Amino acid sequence: MTTIAELTGDGVRAVATQLADVLHDCVAHGASVGFLPPFTAGDALRFWLDVAAQVDAGARTLFVARDSDGIVRGTVQLALATPANGTHRAEVNKMLVHSRCRRLGLGRRLLQAAEARARALGRTLLVLDTWVGSGAQHLYAGLGYRTAGDIPHYAILSGTTLGATRVMYKVLGPAIDVAAVDPASDDAVALMRELSGVLRGITGDDGSASFDAAACTVFAIARDEAGRAVGCGALRPLGGDFGEIAEVKRMYARPGSGAAVGSAVLAFLEARAAALGYRGLWLETRKVNVRAVRFYERQGYLRIPNFGKYAGNDAAVCFGKRL
Repeated sequence: MTTIAELTGDGVRAVATQLADVLHDCVAHGASVGFLPPFTAGDALRFWLDVAAQVDAGARTLFVARDSDGIVRGTVQLALATPANGTHRAEVNKMLVHSRCRRLGLGRRLLQAAEARARALGRTLLVLDTWVGSGAQHLYAGLGYRTAGDIPHYAILSGTTLGATRVMYKVLGPAIDVAAVDPASDDAVALMRELSGVLRGITGDDGSASFDAAACTVFAIARDEAGRAVGCGALRPLGGDFGEIAEVKRMYARPGSGAAVGSAVLAFLEARAAALGYRGLWLETRKVNVRAVRFYERQGYLRIPNFGKYAGNDAAVCFGKRL
């Protein structure tokens, strides 16, 4: 069983050697976190002792993920020292998971703990940057972080090779948790029934005829802090000549649940699609559904020619996004 804990400065010092092992391992496996080889275990240890002093000063807070033996396997920091006009924000730093412990959800749990702490401190905006092409960007997107833009030639990757960094951010509202579920579950069925009623009122068509739950690659539900189901969305493969494309289906956020719900569900689906090897997402909505059209445009989706069954349908509008 893995536990997540926030450490004091002395707590950081007590496990500094373990933290050094995690950092050294990540750098050795190509993580672009501010260091270049040759990078020794001693260099890593000195870094964490400096961090401990910053935790003592209240300039940052640090979380660790420990395994059942109490060994640190991952960590993340929040940099809290900001200018007077930036006391509402914090920066996510040094999101690290040991190479032997990846794909176990540790990064997600660490970030969720850091976000909860940021909220408790009254921080309403989180910012970060990550190497373009890293697996971390999909983790961040899956937790609702949006891309502000990419900066080319930002950091040395190796030798004289320069890499781009992606600047991302998240406006902290009420905590939204998104997870894949069985589309036949009670909450999923209830949300889709509500969505059908809403679509019927807007377009005259509830959209259910073009959705087969059994064909879903992923069906996701968003829950608020009280555990209530507040939104959903799904992915299905287009197949055939569109083998690298998945279609977004059954996107819905319950009225009054907040603007962040739809964004969180879509970000989760984008991250899952990328992890499954899809190169892009397509979707369709009706032109008369102006709210949906504007939502997808704000999420970075571009209009594309109507595809499949929507070709030739002047009432439909299709969107796509490269992953």
